[in-house]
Amino acid sequence: MGKEKHLASEQDIISACIDNDSRAQKILFENYAPKMLGVCARYCSNMEDAKDALHEGFIKVFRKIENFNGKSTLETWMTRLMINTAIDQFKKSTKYMHFEEAEKVHEYSNEDTSYVLELDENDGLKISDLYKVIAQLPDGYRVVFSLYAIEGYSHNEIAEELNISSGTSKSQLARARKLLKKMVKEQLNIG
Repeated sequence: MGKEKHLASEQDIISACIDNDSRAQKILFENYAPKMLGVCARYCSNMEDAKDALHEGFIKVFRKIENFNGKSTLETWMTRLMINTAIDQFKKSTKYMHFEEAEKVHEYSNEDTSYVLELDENDGLKISDLYKVIAQLPDGYRVVFSLYAIEGYSHNEIAEELNISSGTSKSQLARARKLLKKMVKEQLNIG
């Protein structure tokens, strides 16, 4: 009974994880794994890779949890670790993948890219459906789109993270948005 109370708060769980308490690690994993799997899936080519990234990410969480300083929420801190882990896995699996270069960036620079997707809440597309459509984007498009539109990275940060140019990031994003918009319209059978 006393041990259950010992792990009543998130801070108690964090402290116990720092002490390598396997029960606390299990609780932390069970509480966050579903959401973190979704994060990993945005950057991996398939669900098996996403699960691998999730497990590798949690190993990093448990190894580095003593460095969690509380300046952000635990979920935000873990999300960042998961993104980095999934991107590292993405880079390994796509070592020879070629990002479309930015030779035509100027064609996209005149487009209004201030939107992610203009959807009316009555269009009938749920956020879970939108994530499924995003998952169908080609790898380079999906990763850049997710980093920019979902995680809020700048093009310079994306370029640094993926070892591409900022222009290539902008091009990939513009192409991803164009394709995503087309795919959503097809999904909704509109215009």
